Amino acid sequence: MQLPKAFSEQMQTQLGSEWPAFLEALSAPPPVSIRLHPLKNLKLQENAGKVKWSSDGLYLSERPVFTLDPCFHAGAYYVQEASSMFVGEAVRQLTEPGPPIRVLDLCAAPGGKSTLLLSTLPQDSLVLANEVIRSRYQPLRHNLVKWGYPNSCSSMHDSREFSGLEGFFDLILVDAPCSGEGLFRKDPGATAEWSEEGVQLCAGRQKRILADAVKLLAPAGILLYCTCTYNRQENEDNASWLKDTFGLHPEPLRLEPEWGIVASGLGYQFYPHRVRGEGFYLAAFRKTDGPSYPIPKLRSFAPRGYQPLPGHLKDNLKEWAHDPDALALFQNATGKIIAFPKQHEECVAQLGHVLSRFQVGVELGQFKKKDFVPAHSLALSTLAAGPIPRPALQLEAALQYLKKETISVEGAPEGWALVAYHGLPLGWIKGLKNRINNYFPKEWRIRMDVKGAGR
Repeated sequence: MQLPKAFSEQMQTQLGSEWPAFLEALSAPPPVSIRLHPLKNLKLQENAGKVKWSSDGLYLSERPVFTLDPCFHAGAYYVQEASSMFVGEAVRQLTEPGPPIRVLDLCAAPGGKSTLLLSTLPQDSLVLANEVIRSRYQPLRHNLVKWGYPNSCSSMHDSREFSGLEGFFDLILVDAPCSGEGLFRKDPGATAEWSEEGVQLCAGRQKRILADAVKLLAPAGILLYCTCTYNRQENEDNASWLKDTFGLHPEPLRLEPEWGIVASGLGYQFYPHRVRGEGFYLAAFRKTDGPSYPIPKLRSFAPRGYQPLPGHLKDNLKEWAHDPDALALFQNATGKIIAFPKQHEECVAQLGHVLSRFQVGVELGQFKKKDFVPAHSLALSTLAAGPIPRPALQLEAALQYLKKETISVEGAPEGWALVAYHGLPLGWIKGLKNRINNYFPKEWRIRMDVKGAGR
């Protein structure tokens, strides 16, 4: 790998005698790691060990073609770089088990850390995943739908557009856009885009985002700042700037010596020659004072564009959604029904009052005359009712289904059913007298050739 001269000089100064080991690590193949969904119970027969700082993190011995694994499409795991899973350990150490909290992942795409937060936080905590760039927002939504938690929502706003939510969040994650030095091994082409000027540009942009984020923290709230880079300007210097400028209290984290993580300045640095992962930096802070969120008086708790679901329709949902009495249920003008935990109804209304590009909860489907047409997001969510038929597919049939091809399903009932692979729902089919209709979303279908994959 051809490294930029200025970057090499920077790292030699930073690492000293460890520079040769670091350089050797960059020439080795990057490890492959995934994080299991804690509620979908995937049992892997083969793995290459556990990620030391993540109870759900696993290494794989080689990188498979994830597109050809139905469990991947079912949201049974997320392909995530191991070092970044440390965010979950930081959250575990800094949050108390107990009541739900309000959380913002401010720079969330493609969704790895948002799904990690959903799996780690106190049960039913409300997680808002935000991404300002439209082309990155859709993959974020896709991954949230696959993860299937009803207590998630998403938005597409610049950090400056959150100003009406000052003091609202108990925890904010800022995984700021950075120079990406820590990913040079995974993406050697990124070295050509690196420059000292780019580092300075990133550091300045990070400060602007962080300044906006601090205002949104509730008193005693936690701010997690992370990057996938090595340089001091974006890491240690920005962490010190946060402390000095806003009076934030640095929060130390407990590290096990065998983890190989290096305490650096006010944060923690991951190096590929010390850990089985890529370059990563994280610093944690607590806000010691500041105003609380001024609760507005709202005429309605209905999200923008929605109305409360009529009671007679709510009764009809009991065969589709688990415990609908615990859900806030709303319907828009086209009949689309969404659901999220009832306890967050007021919080969601407050978010929607400020954020115009905002989506919440799980889409359940819609009633068309007497027939309910379930949404794909319900199939992958934790809300799908237990009694729904779930005929099993073998690998070849599962891949045909994911390509949105015509399939035959042994023992398929008439009407709606959830086809499953290894017990994991993939999506909806509808059995008719002489055929089965495949309702897998057209925009999500597998486009690559899968011939022979099921043999």
